[in-house]
Amino acid sequence: MARASRTPYVVLGILGVLDPKPLSGYDIKHLIDGTISHFWAESFGQIYPVLKQLAAEKLIRARATTENGRKKILYTITAKGEKRLAAWLEEPPEEGPKREELILKLFFGSKTKIPVLIGHLQTRRDRAQAIVDQYSGWLKIIQGQRESYTPFQTMTLRGGIAMAKAFIQWADESLATLSRMKGTK
Repeated sequence: MARASRTPYVVLGILGVLDPKPLSGYDIKHLIDGTISHFWAESFGQIYPVLKQLAAEKLIRARATTENGRKKILYTITAKGEKRLAAWLEEPPEEGPKREELILKLFFGSKTKIPVLIGHLQTRRDRAQAIVDQYSGWLKIIQGQRESYTPFQTMTLRGGIAMAKAFIQWADESLATLSRMKGTK
C-alpha cells in the first residue's frame, strides 16, 4: 500500500502552529526550511499543489493580495483545517522507508577501496557534527522563549542532537575499523 502524502499536514501545521498570520507559499517553504527541515523536507513542487488542494477542500483560505507591486496569495488555516490537523495528530505515525545510501555502500564495501569509504564516512560525520553545532545554537535561542510550541521545538532539537551524536559515535568507531583495515587491503 502506498504511503499517503504528509505534505498537507505539514502545511496545516505551519499555518496552524508556527505562524498564525497569513502566509504565502514562499513563506511556508521558508518556515519549513528554518524549522523542521532537520527532520522533514518539503519542496516548492510539493507545497504549491497542496495549497490548491487544501483551499479546494476549504481546509485553508486563500486571499489574493498585492505587495510591493507583486501579486501574491496568502493562506490561513480554517476551523475545518484545524480539526483535520488535530485528527491527524492523534493517528499513530507511520514509519518511513528505510533507505540510507551510505550504509548500503558500506555493506557492499568489499568491492571498493577503503579510502573511498573513509572519505564517504568522514564527510557524513562532519555533516553530523555541523548539525549538532547548528541545533545546539538553535536550542540556546529558543530556550528563553515562552511560546506554546517552544517545549515541542526543544524536544525535536534535542532529538536531532541525540541522533546526530549517536551517528558521530558510530562513525568514529567505523572510521577506526576502516583505518585498521586500510593496511590489510
